[in-house]
Amino acid sequence: MKDRTNNIEDDLIVALRVQKAKKRDKERNIARIDQETMEILDIKTGDIIALVGKKESAGIAWPSYPHDSGLGIVRISSRLIKNIGTSIDETIRIRKVKTHTAQNIVLAPIGVKLKSNPRFETFVQRKLNNFPVTIGDLLLISIGISREITFKVINLKPNGVCTIKPRTILKISDDIIEDNEGGADLVTYEEIGGLKEEIMEIREIIELPSKIPSLSSRFEIKLPRGILLYGPSGCGKSLLLRAISNESEAFSISINGPEIMRKFYGESEKKLRELFKKAENNSPAIIFIDNIDVIAPKREEKTGDVEKRVVAQLISLIDGSYSRGEVIVIGITNKIESLEPALLSPGRFDRIIEINLPEENSRAEIFRIHTRSMPLEKSVSIKELAKNTPNFSGADITGVCKEALIFALRRVLPQIELDSEEIDSKLLKQIEITPNDFDQGLKKISKNVKLRQKLMEYNKTKENNNKKI
Repeated sequence: MKDRTNNIEDDLIVALRVQKAKKRDKERNIARIDQETMEILDIKTGDIIALVGKKESAGIAWPSYPHDSGLGIVRISSRLIKNIGTSIDETIRIRKVKTHTAQNIVLAPIGVKLKSNPRFETFVQRKLNNFPVTIGDLLLISIGISREITFKVINLKPNGVCTIKPRTILKISDDIIEDNEGGADLVTYEEIGGLKEEIMEIREIIELPSKIPSLSSRFEIKLPRGILLYGPSGCGKSLLLRAISNESEAFSISINGPEIMRKFYGESEKKLRELFKKAENNSPAIIFIDNIDVIAPKREEKTGDVEKRVVAQLISLIDGSYSRGEVIVIGITNKIESLEPALLSPGRFDRIIEINLPEENSRAEIFRIHTRSMPLEKSVSIKELAKNTPNFSGADITGVCKEALIFALRRVLPQIELDSEEIDSKLLKQIEITPNDFDQGLKKISKNVKLRQKLMEYNKTKENNNKKI
Protein backbone atom coordinates (compact mmCIF):
# COMPACT_ATOMS: atom_id res chain seq x y z
CA MET A 1 0.00 0.00 0.00
CA LYS A 2 1.35 3.41 -0.99
CA ASP A 3 1.57 6.23 1.47
CA ARG A 4 2.37 9.87 0.79
CA THR A 5 3.88 12.15 3.38
CA ASN A 6 5.84 15.38 3.45
CA ASN A 7 9.01 15.91 5.45
CA ILE A 8 10.11 19.20 6.99
CA GLU A 9 11.78 20.28 3.76
CA ASP A 10 8.55 19.64 1.82
CA ASP A 11 10.16 16.85 -0.22
CA LEU A 12 7.50 14.41 -1.37
CA ILE A 13 7.97 10.90 0.00
CA VAL A 14 6.34 7.62 -1.03
CA ALA A 15 6.33 4.56 1.25
CA LEU A 16 6.77 1.24 -0.58
CA ARG A 17 7.17 -2.38 0.48
CA VAL A 18 10.53 -4.02 -0.25
CA GLN A 19 10.74 -7.01 -2.57
CA LYS A 20 13.81 -8.82 -3.81
CA ALA A 21 15.33 -7.73 -7.12
CA LYS A 22 15.51 -10.09 -10.06
CA LYS A 23 18.96 -11.62 -10.55
CA ARG A 24 19.58 -9.51 -13.67
CA ASP A 25 19.56 -6.34 -11.50
CA LYS A 26 21.85 -7.68 -8.76
CA GLU A 27 24.89 -5.44 -9.42
CA ARG A 28 23.20 -2.49 -11.11
CA ASN A 29 22.05 -0.53 -8.02
CA ILE A 30 18.60 -0.31 -9.57
CA ALA A 31 15.37 0.37 -7.67
CA ARG A 32 12.39 -0.73 -9.76
CA ILE A 33 9.25 1.31 -9.08
CA ASP A 34 6.03 1.67 -11.03
CA GLN A 35 4.93 4.54 -13.25
CA GLU A 36 2.50 5.95 -10.68
CA THR A 37 5.26 6.36 -8.11
CA MET A 38 7.51 8.00 -10.71
CA GLU A 39 4.79 10.52 -11.49
CA ILE A 40 4.14 11.26 -7.80
CA LEU A 41 7.84 11.92 -7.18
CA ASP A 42 8.36 13.65 -10.54
CA ILE A 43 11.21 11.38 -11.54
CA LYS A 44 12.14 9.57 -14.72
CA THR A 45 14.18 6.50 -15.57
CA GLY A 46 17.80 6.93 -14.51
CA ASP A 47 17.15 9.55 -11.79
CA ILE A 48 18.80 9.03 -8.41
CA ILE A 49 16.42 8.39 -5.52
CA ALA A 50 17.02 8.16 -1.76
CA LEU A 51 15.98 4.90 -0.09
CA VAL A 52 15.38 5.26 3.64
CA GLY A 53 15.01 2.41 6.11
CA LYS A 54 16.94 2.39 9.36
CA LYS A 55 19.72 3.96 7.29
CA GLU A 56 19.75 5.92 4.07
CA SER A 57 21.29 4.90 0.77
CA ALA A 58 20.59 5.65 -2.86
CA GLY A 59 19.58 3.82 -6.00
CA ILE A 60 18.79 4.44 -9.65
CA ALA A 61 15.08 4.67 -10.49
CA TRP A 62 13.98 2.14 -13.10
CA PRO A 63 10.54 1.09 -14.36
CA SER A 64 8.89 -1.83 -12.57
CA TYR A 65 8.03 -5.07 -14.31
CA PRO A 66 4.46 -5.03 -15.73
CA HIS A 67 3.20 -7.61 -13.19
CA ASP A 68 4.42 -5.39 -10.30
CA SER A 69 2.50 -2.31 -11.40
CA GLY A 70 0.10 -0.95 -8.78
CA LEU A 71 1.31 -3.29 -6.00
CA GLY A 72 3.10 -0.56 -4.06
CA ILE A 73 6.44 -2.36 -4.02
CA VAL A 74 10.06 -1.53 -4.81
CA ARG A 75 12.47 -4.20 -6.03
CA ILE A 76 16.05 -3.75 -4.84
CA SER A 77 19.12 -5.99 -4.49
CA SER A 78 20.16 -7.65 -1.25
CA ARG A 79 23.16 -5.32 -1.08
CA LEU A 80 20.89 -2.27 -1.19
CA ILE A 81 18.58 -3.90 1.37
CA LYS A 82 21.56 -4.28 3.71
CA ASN A 83 22.76 -0.72 3.04
CA ILE A 84 19.45 0.77 4.15
CA GLY A 85 19.00 -1.57 7.12
CA THR A 86 15.74 -3.22 6.12
CA SER A 87 14.45 -6.61 4.97
CA ILE A 88 11.99 -8.16 2.53
CA ASP A 89 8.35 -7.07 3.09
CA GLU A 90 9.41 -4.14 5.28
CA THR A 91 8.23 -0.66 4.29
CA ILE A 92 10.79 1.97 3.31
CA ARG A 93 10.52 5.60 2.24
CA ILE A 94 11.54 6.79 -1.20
CA ARG A 95 12.13 10.35 -2.34
CA LYS A 96 13.78 12.21 -5.16
CA VAL A 97 17.15 13.57 -4.15
CA LYS A 98 19.67 16.09 -5.40
CA THR A 99 23.06 14.48 -5.85
CA HIS A 100 26.54 15.95 -5.79
CA THR A 101 29.58 14.80 -7.71
CA ALA A 102 31.84 12.99 -5.27
CA GLN A 103 35.03 15.00 -4.84
CA ASN A 104 36.83 12.40 -2.71
CA ILE A 105 35.90 8.87 -1.73
CA VAL A 106 37.83 6.29 0.31
CA LEU A 107 36.95 2.59 0.14
CA ALA A 108 38.10 -0.08 2.58
CA PRO A 109 38.22 -3.75 1.47
CA ILE A 110 36.33 -6.16 3.72
CA GLY A 111 38.13 -9.27 4.91
CA VAL A 112 40.86 -9.24 2.25
CA LYS A 113 44.28 -7.59 2.01
CA LEU A 114 44.76 -5.61 -1.19
CA LYS A 115 47.93 -4.08 -2.51
CA SER A 116 46.49 -0.93 -3.99
CA ASN A 117 48.05 1.18 -6.72
CA PRO A 118 46.84 4.02 -8.99
CA ARG A 119 46.01 1.62 -11.86
CA PHE A 120 43.86 -0.55 -9.61
CA GLU A 121 42.10 2.51 -8.14
CA THR A 122 41.39 3.74 -11.68
CA PHE A 123 39.96 0.31 -12.54
CA VAL A 124 37.60 0.40 -9.52
CA GLN A 125 36.59 3.98 -10.33
CA ARG A 126 35.64 3.00 -13.89
CA LYS A 127 33.54 0.16 -12.47
CA LEU A 128 31.69 2.66 -10.25
CA ASN A 129 31.24 5.42 -12.83
CA ASN A 130 27.86 7.19 -12.32
CA PHE A 131 27.22 5.00 -9.25
CA PRO A 132 25.31 6.75 -6.41
CA VAL A 133 26.83 6.23 -2.96
CA THR A 134 26.46 7.34 0.65
CA ILE A 135 28.82 7.00 3.61
CA GLY A 136 28.83 3.46 5.06
CA ASP A 137 27.58 1.78 1.86
CA LEU A 138 28.81 -1.69 0.93
CA LEU A 139 29.89 -1.92 -2.71
CA LEU A 140 30.40 -5.24 -4.49
CA ILE A 141 33.02 -5.03 -7.25
CA SER A 142 33.89 -7.76 -9.78
CA ILE A 143 37.66 -8.06 -9.93
CA GLY A 144 39.08 -9.93 -12.91
CA ILE A 145 37.15 -13.07 -13.76
CA SER A 146 34.64 -14.70 -11.42
CA ARG A 147 35.92 -12.90 -8.32
CA GLU A 148 34.10 -10.30 -6.28
CA ILE A 149 35.37 -8.07 -3.47
CA THR A 150 33.22 -6.04 -1.12
CA PHE A 151 34.31 -2.51 -0.18
CA LYS A 152 32.87 -0.16 2.41
CA VAL A 153 32.66 3.60 1.87
CA ILE A 154 34.56 4.96 4.91
CA ASN A 155 35.03 8.55 3.74
CA LEU A 156 33.01 10.66 1.33
CA LYS A 157 33.05 14.35 0.40
CA PRO A 158 30.77 16.21 0.20
CA ASN A 159 28.19 14.75 2.60
CA GLY A 160 24.91 13.19 1.47
CA VAL A 161 24.21 11.28 -1.72
CA CYS A 162 27.07 11.56 -4.21
CA THR A 163 27.68 10.18 -7.67
CA ILE A 164 31.10 8.88 -8.67
CA LYS A 165 32.40 10.60 -11.81
CA PRO A 166 35.69 10.46 -13.78
CA ARG A 167 36.98 13.52 -11.87
CA THR A 168 36.28 11.92 -8.47
CA ILE A 169 39.47 11.18 -6.49
CA LEU A 170 39.06 7.55 -5.38
CA LYS A 171 41.42 5.97 -2.87
CA ILE A 172 41.50 2.43 -1.48
CA SER A 173 42.50 2.19 2.15
CA ASP A 174 45.27 -0.12 3.35
CA ASP A 175 43.14 -0.90 6.39
CA ILE A 176 41.03 -4.06 6.30
CA ILE A 177 37.53 -4.22 7.72
CA GLU A 178 36.85 -7.59 9.33
CA ASP A 179 34.27 -10.06 7.98
CA ASN A 180 31.81 -9.33 10.80
CA GLU A 181 30.99 -6.08 9.03
CA GLY A 182 28.89 -8.30 6.77
CA GLY A 183 30.64 -7.80 3.48
CA ALA A 184 33.40 -10.28 2.76
CA ASP A 185 31.04 -13.21 2.91
CA LEU A 186 27.98 -11.32 1.75
CA VAL A 187 26.05 -14.40 0.72
CA THR A 188 22.40 -13.54 0.16
CA TYR A 189 19.29 -15.42 -0.88
CA GLU A 190 19.99 -14.19 -4.43
CA GLU A 191 23.22 -16.21 -4.48
CA ILE A 192 21.38 -19.50 -3.89
CA GLY A 193 19.79 -21.25 -6.82
CA GLY A 194 17.13 -23.94 -6.77
CA LEU A 195 15.95 -23.51 -3.17
CA LYS A 196 13.10 -21.02 -3.61
CA GLU A 197 10.49 -22.99 -1.61
CA GLU A 198 12.95 -23.87 1.16
CA ILE A 199 14.03 -20.24 1.51
CA MET A 200 10.40 -19.11 1.68
CA GLU A 201 9.64 -21.65 4.43
CA ILE A 202 12.66 -20.58 6.49
CA ARG A 203 11.85 -16.89 6.07
CA GLU A 204 8.32 -17.48 7.36
CA ILE A 205 9.66 -19.04 10.55
CA ILE A 206 12.34 -16.41 11.15
CA GLU A 207 10.46 -13.27 10.14
CA LEU A 208 6.82 -13.89 11.14
CA PRO A 209 7.35 -13.69 14.93
CA SER A 210 9.13 -10.34 14.72
CA LYS A 211 6.80 -8.83 12.12
CA ILE A 212 3.52 -10.07 13.59
CA PRO A 213 4.18 -10.57 17.34
CA SER A 214 0.45 -10.83 18.06
CA LEU A 215 0.19 -14.16 16.21
CA SER A 216 1.36 -16.27 19.14
CA SER A 217 -0.89 -14.59 21.70
CA ARG A 218 -3.89 -14.44 19.36
CA PHE A 219 -3.90 -18.17 18.53
CA GLU A 220 -2.23 -19.37 21.74
CA ILE A 221 0.21 -21.43 19.68
CA LYS A 222 3.95 -20.97 19.76
CA LEU A 223 5.42 -20.51 16.29
CA PRO A 224 8.26 -22.92 15.35
CA ARG A 225 11.56 -22.07 16.99
CA GLY A 226 13.68 -24.93 15.63
CA ILE A 227 14.60 -25.77 12.04
CA LEU A 228 16.55 -28.83 10.94
CA LEU A 229 18.08 -28.88 7.46
CA TYR A 230 19.24 -32.23 6.18
CA GLY A 231 20.38 -33.73 2.90
CA PRO A 232 23.50 -34.72 0.92
CA SER A 233 26.72 -32.70 1.10
CA GLY A 234 27.16 -29.87 -1.37
CA CYS A 235 23.46 -29.07 -1.80
CA GLY A 236 23.57 -25.63 -0.17
CA LYS A 237 22.80 -26.18 3.51
CA SER A 238 25.84 -24.28 4.85
CA LEU A 239 25.45 -21.64 2.13
CA LEU A 240 21.84 -21.18 3.22
CA LEU A 241 22.97 -20.65 6.82
CA ARG A 242 25.34 -17.87 5.73
CA ALA A 243 22.56 -16.23 3.71
CA ILE A 244 20.16 -16.37 6.68
CA SER A 245 22.83 -14.78 8.88
CA ASN A 246 23.38 -11.95 6.38
CA GLU A 247 19.74 -11.35 5.47
CA SER A 248 18.31 -11.51 8.99
CA GLU A 249 18.57 -8.59 11.39
CA ALA A 250 18.83 -11.03 14.30
CA PHE A 251 22.02 -11.58 16.28
CA SER A 252 23.62 -14.84 15.12
CA ILE A 253 25.92 -17.42 16.72
CA SER A 254 27.52 -20.32 14.84
CA ILE A 255 28.36 -23.62 16.51
CA ASN A 256 30.34 -26.30 14.69
CA GLY A 257 29.69 -29.81 16.02
CA PRO A 258 33.28 -31.13 16.17
CA GLU A 259 34.58 -27.87 17.69
CA ILE A 260 32.15 -27.96 20.64
CA MET A 261 33.28 -31.40 21.85
CA ARG A 262 35.84 -31.13 24.66
CA LYS A 263 38.09 -33.72 26.27
CA PHE A 264 37.47 -32.97 29.94
CA TYR A 265 34.36 -33.58 32.02
CA GLY A 266 31.69 -30.88 31.73
CA GLU A 267 33.56 -28.59 29.28
CA SER A 268 31.31 -29.28 26.28
CA GLU A 269 28.12 -28.70 28.27
CA LYS A 270 29.54 -25.50 29.76
CA LYS A 271 30.43 -24.18 26.29
CA LEU A 272 26.91 -24.89 25.02
CA ARG A 273 25.33 -23.12 28.02
CA GLU A 274 27.52 -20.05 27.45
CA LEU A 275 26.55 -19.80 23.77
CA PHE A 276 22.82 -20.15 24.47
CA LYS A 277 23.12 -17.55 27.26
CA LYS A 278 24.86 -15.17 24.85
CA ALA A 279 22.01 -15.62 22.35
CA GLU A 280 19.44 -14.98 25.08
CA ASN A 281 21.19 -11.75 26.10
CA ASN A 282 21.21 -10.55 22.49
CA SER A 283 17.75 -11.70 21.39
CA PRO A 284 16.24 -11.78 18.87
CA ALA A 285 18.95 -14.26 17.95
CA ILE A 286 19.61 -17.28 15.76
CA ILE A 287 21.85 -20.17 16.81
CA PHE A 288 23.29 -22.15 13.89
CA ILE A 289 24.53 -25.66 14.68
CA ASP A 290 26.52 -27.22 11.83
CA ASN A 291 27.11 -30.99 11.90
CA ILE A 292 24.61 -31.32 14.73
CA ASP A 293 24.80 -35.14 14.51
CA VAL A 294 28.33 -34.92 16.00
CA ILE A 295 27.12 -33.39 19.28
CA ALA A 296 23.72 -35.10 19.32
CA PRO A 297 24.08 -38.70 18.10
CA LYS A 298 21.62 -41.42 19.07
CA ARG A 299 22.12 -42.02 22.79
CA GLU A 300 21.21 -45.70 22.56
CA GLU A 301 24.15 -46.29 20.20
CA LYS A 302 26.69 -44.45 22.37
CA THR A 303 28.36 -46.12 25.32
CA GLY A 304 30.40 -43.06 26.30
CA ASP A 305 29.17 -40.79 29.09
CA VAL A 306 30.33 -37.57 27.39
CA GLU A 307 28.10 -37.85 24.31
CA LYS A 308 25.03 -38.71 26.40
CA ARG A 309 25.55 -35.71 28.70
CA VAL A 310 26.05 -33.32 25.75
CA VAL A 311 22.87 -34.58 24.04
CA ALA A 312 20.89 -34.15 27.26
CA GLN A 313 22.30 -30.63 27.73
CA LEU A 314 21.43 -29.61 24.17
CA ILE A 315 17.85 -30.88 24.51
CA SER A 316 17.47 -28.99 27.78
CA LEU A 317 18.79 -25.76 26.24
CA ILE A 318 16.52 -26.01 23.17
CA ASP A 319 13.51 -26.66 25.43
CA GLY A 320 14.44 -23.60 27.49
CA SER A 321 14.87 -21.35 24.45
CA TYR A 322 11.09 -20.70 24.42
CA SER A 323 11.35 -18.94 27.74
CA ARG A 324 14.65 -17.26 26.95
CA GLY A 325 13.35 -14.65 24.53
CA GLU A 326 13.31 -14.72 20.73
CA VAL A 327 15.90 -17.45 20.10
CA ILE A 328 15.67 -19.69 17.02
CA VAL A 329 17.86 -22.79 16.65
CA ILE A 330 18.83 -24.00 13.17
CA GLY A 331 20.71 -27.29 12.83
CA ILE A 332 22.14 -28.94 9.74
CA THR A 333 23.24 -32.51 9.16
CA ASN A 334 24.16 -34.92 6.36
CA LYS A 335 23.23 -37.90 8.56
CA ILE A 336 19.72 -37.44 9.93
CA GLU A 337 19.56 -41.19 10.59
CA SER A 338 22.37 -40.76 13.16
CA LEU A 339 20.61 -37.94 15.03
CA GLU A 340 19.05 -38.37 18.49
CA PRO A 341 15.28 -38.91 17.83
CA ALA A 342 14.29 -36.87 20.91
CA LEU A 343 15.46 -33.71 19.08
CA LEU A 344 12.73 -34.23 16.48
CA SER A 345 9.91 -34.01 19.03
CA PRO A 346 7.45 -31.07 18.83
CA GLY A 347 8.80 -27.98 20.54
CA ARG A 348 12.39 -28.71 19.52
CA PHE A 349 13.05 -28.99 15.80
CA ASP A 350 9.45 -28.31 14.74
CA ARG A 351 10.30 -27.83 11.08
CA ILE A 352 12.39 -30.43 9.23
CA ILE A 353 13.42 -29.37 5.73
CA GLU A 354 15.12 -31.68 3.25
CA ILE A 355 17.69 -30.08 0.92
CA ASN A 356 18.01 -32.49 -1.98
CA LEU A 357 20.09 -32.67 -5.14
CA PRO A 358 18.85 -29.98 -7.57
CA GLU A 359 16.46 -30.80 -10.42
CA GLU A 360 17.28 -29.72 -13.99
CA ASN A 361 15.64 -26.26 -13.73
CA SER A 362 17.40 -25.66 -10.42
CA ARG A 363 20.73 -26.70 -11.93
CA ALA A 364 20.20 -24.18 -14.74
CA GLU A 365 19.58 -21.46 -12.15
CA ILE A 366 22.77 -22.41 -10.27
CA PHE A 367 24.78 -22.33 -13.53
CA ARG A 368 23.42 -18.83 -14.28
CA ILE A 369 24.43 -17.58 -10.84
CA HIS A 370 27.99 -18.88 -11.12
CA THR A 371 28.56 -17.76 -14.71
CA ARG A 372 27.03 -14.27 -14.60
CA SER A 373 30.44 -12.58 -14.24
CA MET A 374 32.25 -15.02 -16.54
CA PRO A 375 33.00 -14.18 -20.21
CA LEU A 376 30.99 -16.90 -21.95
CA GLU A 377 31.12 -17.58 -25.67
CA LYS A 378 27.69 -17.07 -27.24
CA SER A 379 27.38 -20.77 -28.13
CA VAL A 380 27.45 -21.82 -24.44
CA SER A 381 24.01 -23.21 -23.53
CA ILE A 382 23.04 -23.11 -19.85
CA LYS A 383 20.05 -25.38 -20.58
CA GLU A 384 22.35 -27.96 -22.15
CA LEU A 385 24.74 -27.81 -19.19
CA ALA A 386 21.86 -28.37 -16.78
CA LYS A 387 20.60 -31.29 -18.85
CA ASN A 388 24.04 -32.95 -18.85
CA THR A 389 24.57 -32.77 -15.06
CA PRO A 390 22.13 -35.23 -13.41
CA ASN A 391 23.03 -36.11 -9.81
CA PHE A 392 25.27 -33.02 -9.59
CA SER A 393 25.04 -30.99 -6.40
CA GLY A 394 25.35 -27.20 -6.23
CA ALA A 395 28.98 -27.64 -5.13
CA ASP A 396 29.62 -29.91 -8.14
CA ILE A 397 28.23 -27.25 -10.49
CA THR A 398 30.47 -24.64 -8.86
CA GLY A 399 33.40 -26.99 -9.51
CA VAL A 400 32.43 -27.36 -13.19
CA CYS A 401 32.40 -23.57 -13.64
CA LYS A 402 35.79 -23.19 -11.94
CA GLU A 403 37.35 -25.96 -14.04
CA ALA A 404 35.94 -24.43 -17.25
CA LEU A 405 37.53 -21.12 -16.28
CA ILE A 406 40.89 -22.80 -15.65
CA PHE A 407 40.80 -24.48 -19.09
CA ALA A 408 40.02 -21.09 -20.70
CA LEU A 409 42.91 -19.45 -18.83
CA ARG A 410 45.34 -22.12 -20.04
CA ARG A 411 44.95 -20.88 -23.61
CA VAL A 412 46.34 -17.44 -22.72
CA LEU A 413 48.80 -18.65 -20.07
CA PRO A 414 51.83 -18.49 -22.42
CA GLN A 415 51.14 -14.78 -22.95
CA ILE A 416 50.92 -13.97 -19.22
CA GLU A 417 53.99 -12.56 -17.49
CA LEU A 418 53.99 -14.63 -14.30
CA ASP A 419 56.22 -12.11 -12.49
CA SER A 420 53.72 -9.32 -13.10
CA GLU A 421 51.40 -8.33 -10.22
CA GLU A 422 48.34 -8.16 -12.48
CA ILE A 423 47.18 -9.46 -15.84
CA ASP A 424 47.01 -6.98 -18.69
CA SER A 425 43.40 -5.83 -19.21
CA LYS A 426 43.64 -6.37 -23.00
CA LEU A 427 44.60 -9.97 -22.38
CA LEU A 428 41.69 -10.45 -19.98
CA LYS A 429 39.28 -9.27 -22.68
CA GLN A 430 40.54 -12.02 -24.99
CA ILE A 431 39.46 -14.76 -22.59
CA GLU A 432 36.24 -16.52 -23.53
CA ILE A 433 34.89 -19.71 -22.00
CA THR A 434 33.72 -22.12 -24.68
CA PRO A 435 31.41 -25.17 -24.65
CA ASN A 436 34.54 -27.34 -24.92
CA ASP A 437 35.89 -25.78 -21.69
CA PHE A 438 32.70 -26.79 -19.92
CA ASP A 439 32.91 -30.29 -21.44
CA GLN A 440 36.42 -30.65 -19.99
CA GLY A 441 35.17 -29.36 -16.62
CA LEU A 442 32.24 -31.82 -16.69
CA LYS A 443 34.55 -34.77 -17.35
CA LYS A 444 36.74 -33.83 -14.41
CA ILE A 445 33.95 -33.26 -11.88
CA SER A 446 31.96 -36.28 -13.13
CA LYS A 447 34.67 -38.54 -11.64
CA ASN A 448 33.95 -37.09 -8.18
CA VAL A 449 30.19 -37.48 -8.67
CA LYS A 450 30.52 -41.15 -9.72
CA LEU A 451 32.85 -41.90 -6.79
CA ARG A 452 30.41 -40.27 -4.35
CA GLN A 453 27.52 -42.33 -5.73
CA LYS A 454 29.52 -45.55 -5.30
CA LEU A 455 30.34 -44.66 -1.70
CA MET A 456 26.69 -43.84 -0.96
CA GLU A 457 25.56 -47.17 -2.44
CA TYR A 458 28.25 -49.01 -0.47
CA ASN A 459 27.23 -47.32 2.80
CA LYS A 460 23.56 -48.06 2.15
CA THR A 461 24.29 -51.73 1.47
CA LYS A 462 26.45 -51.95 4.59
CA GLU A 463 23.71 -50.35 6.70
CA ASN A 464 21.06 -52.75 5.36
CA ASN A 465 23.32 -55.74 6.09
CA ASN A 466 23.85 -54.50 9.67
CA LYS A 467 20.10 -54.26 10.19
CA LYS A 468 19.62 -57.88 9.07
CA ILE A 469 22.19 -59.18 11.58
